Order: sequence, then C-alpha cells, then structure tokens
Amino acid sequence: MNLLELKSKLEKGKALQGEVVYIKEDNLISGINSVYKNQEDKSVVLIKSNEETIKVDNLLEILNEIYALVGDVEIFICDGELSRDNIRSIESVEFAQYELTKMLFINV
Repeated sequence: MNLLELKSKLEKGKALQGEVVYIKEDNLISGINSVYKNQEDKSVVLIKSNEETIKVDNLLEILNEIYALVGDVEIFICDGELSRDNIRSIESVEFAQYELTKMLFINV
C-alpha cells in the first residue's frame, strides 16, 4: 500500500474516533514500535512491537513528514528487526472497537 492510500484510510478511521493503530497478521495483534524511512529504495517500513503501539494522530504526523521529504512511497510491515527477508505488504486497514477503545488494524 502506498503512503497516501494508508494516510487516507487512517484519516477515515480517525474520523470514526479511532485512537490507536495495531498491526494484525493471522489473528495475531502487534503494536507499532517505530517507523523506518528507507531513502535508498524509496519505501517506509512500520516495525512491529509486542508491547507498545502508536496513536493515530502521531502516525499521521509522521507520514505527513515523510511525504514532504520523499513523496508517495510504498509502506511495508516488518517484524522486530529490519530485514528484507521479513518485510510484508499491507493488505487493508479496518476499524474496530473493544470495550471503550476504538482502534485501527493494519492487516498484513
């Protein structure tokens, strides 16, 4: 998924009062530890976390900064350490609510 498409989906989720963003892969939920901008191959990688995640507003702010620097690049997901072997594409973004928390899931 490219940056502008992900940003658009996150903004729609924010309009639904989504607060935080998680990564969902095969029914396993992970947080987002960091965002890595790769200048060489013009891509961005969201690095998964087992403990923490990021707020929708913060991720949108980071994506806006990256867009201003490198434009509309592809966004990928990676486990713990950045490695070309475990980079996966984003399939979709969905909104969910669990008790009082409204969240967005980036599906891999």
